[in-house]
Amino acid sequence: MSQWGSWSSDSQQHAQMCILESQIETKEKQLSFKDKEIVALKEEIKRLRALIDALHGIKENLNTGDILDRFK
Repeated sequence: MSQWGSWSSDSQQHAQMCILESQIETKEKQLSFKDKEIVALKEEIKRLRALIDALHGIKENLNTGDILDRFK
């Protein structure tokens, strides 16, 4: 009877290890996805900052009247 008890215990431990390994793999994939998302968001921040800087430059040019003088 102790043979079956040991086999059952080993089987349960093996199943638990497989579940844990699967969970680790899933978490690693999620982390990889999040890392890629962070990189993409940082690039978007750079793009938006450049756009803001460009718009700010246009606003400054409008305030000086240089652009509006062309239409006189």
